[in-house]
This record gives sequence, structure tokens and C-alpha cells, in this order.
Amino acid sequence: MLKRNNEYIPSPDAILEYISKYYNLDISVIRGQQRIRDAVAARQIAMYVVREITQLPMASVGAEFGGRDHSTVVYATQQVEKNMTRDPRTKATVEDIIKNIRDR
Repeated sequence: MLKRNNEYIPSPDAILEYISKYYNLDISVIRGQQRIRDAVAARQIAMYVVREITQLPMASVGAEFGGRDHSTVVYATQQVEKNMTRDPRTKATVEDIIKNIRDR
């Protein structure tokens, strides 16, 4: 946990743990290289949420996901943002995940 202005910020590991339970996927799958649709979607959302909540630099977020390049994190966050504007269910899902993590 990090602390910012008396607000506790969950670690990337805590966020990944929540997302792995939410999507019923092992953390190693989310961090891994599998290109299964569910794994890719969960991985991209996890990258977006880690970046959104922790405000870590893109390179640090990439390091949390198996040493991925910062450009991979940029692409993932852009994909999630695009999907959130196109699909209200995706937007609701991401917002729900962020709210539940912050409320822990």
C-alpha cells in the first residue's frame, strides 16, 4: 500500500489479486503472454486500473506485467478508454472495479 494525502493506495499486486478474482483468472495468466480473449481483456483492464489508481509511470506498470514495454501499457490503456466510450457495460465494469478496489 502506498500513502498519498492520507489516502491509502493499493499496491499493483493487490489490484491484480482483485482483478484475478473478478475475472476468475490466475494472476499468472493476467501477467502472462497468453492471447486468449478473456486474458487479454483482463490484462488490459488491469493495466488501466493499476495506472489509474497508483499513477505509476507506464514503464513501472509494464514491469508489473512481466516486463512489458511502456508502449504496451499505452496501447492497453488506450484500448480500454476506447472500449469504455463505445460500450457502456465495459465502462460500468471498469468503474465498478476501480470503486471496489478503492473502497477496500
